[in-house]
Amino acid sequence: MRQLFHWCVLLGASCGANIADYVARKAVEAGKLLDPVKVVAQVLMYPFFIGNVPTQSEIQQANSYFYDKPTCLLAWKLFLPEEEFSLDHPAANPLVPGRGPPLNCMPPTLTVVAEHDWMKDRAIAYSEELRKVNVDAPVLEYKDAVHEFATLDILLKTPQAQACAEDIAIWVKKYISSRGHEFSY
Repeated sequence: MRQLFHWCVLLGASCGANIADYVARKAVEAGKLLDPVKVVAQVLMYPFFIGNVPTQSEIQQANSYFYDKPTCLLAWKLFLPEEEFSLDHPAANPLVPGRGPPLNCMPPTLTVVAEHDWMKDRAIAYSEELRKVNVDAPVLEYKDAVHEFATLDILLKTPQAQACAEDIAIWVKKYISSRGHEFSY
């Protein structure tokens, strides 16, 4: 008897991107336990990644607009249990050693970043690490854009947001179509 699978593409924006990545990791670890669900790709839109060692963009742009570093630190302190608080917690920093599973097991990952987002460097570095182990992991950087440029109501009609929506749809379609399923947008 042929088993039918349910193909799943995870997508998250900002802290939702951290959740999508976490769920993808758990899906990889679970393996066949999730059958018939298969995570075939993920889209991380301007992830809320951070770490103990600041990146260049964190140093240069951390206080440049409404998502300043002190507010983000407060968000992580409210999210993580006090005894587990660390900017290098696996939920916050995808590049911590031993975060599991091995990166080469992760699904194809499209990462969207904004030119003026102080969190972009760590997202780009994560994508680079995925590519080093042969995971399809392109980065789309949008010029003159800020964190949440494609999800904030006030910015949805901008050329960057419109282009981002189209680019994501094209990329996701590739992973659904390659498995013999139709996908329309």
